[in-house]
Amino acid sequence: MQSYTAAVFNSGPVVRLIDLAIRVQESTGALSLDEEIRRYIRVVRKSDTAEWSCSAHAAAALLDFVGDFLAAGGLDSAPPEFRQKLAQASEGIEPAEYLQTLAGIVRILDRDLPPEYSELPMNTWEVGLTFPLLRGFTAALTDDLESVTLSDSVRAYIATEHPFCPESLAPWAAEAHRALVLFPDAESLQANLLQPIPWISADALRELLRTVDEHMMREHR
Repeated sequence: MQSYTAAVFNSGPVVRLIDLAIRVQESTGALSLDEEIRRYIRVVRKSDTAEWSCSAHAAAALLDFVGDFLAAGGLDSAPPEFRQKLAQASEGIEPAEYLQTLAGIVRILDRDLPPEYSELPMNTWEVGLTFPLLRGFTAALTDDLESVTLSDSVRAYIATEHPFCPESLAPWAAEAHRALVLFPDAESLQANLLQPIPWISADALRELLRTVDEHMMREHR
């Protein structure tokens, strides 16, 4: 029976954590590996689905497992893209040793509670995972050359989703509510979300919610 193990190397927590390490390297000092891993742990801990499917503790175990596999002579059988990423991240350190060191860092940081957003604001990739629909609406605003106000743009977006609004608008509105609850003041909202979602403000989120509610009351009662 043929075994399909490539997914361990090209998707999932092992490659995600290596990507974060490369992101830190490419930031030339602007980012910290510990802080990026703490954000990773926060994303996993905040999602019951992610925690259930692969906790940060399990991700550390996978790093160790892949490190053991490479130490036993498995490096040449790993996909080329993975070998390239690993070489870039490890910066000359023996690959198996690097993965085991990275696993140790994850394991140590996972012992603590996830950092509060006031202590460690979201980074762009974390916003993309936590608020994908709000961030995606930025592109709709950019492409919308006819609307004058945010409400106009929201109505134009809703028009493209109608009549399947319950499926598409419910998660969108939920993200807006979540942002308002997580970041109730302008300072925290801007510190966490303004860079990846440049249109965001408490007033803009409330206007989005009002427009969605008005449409649902008018068209779907």
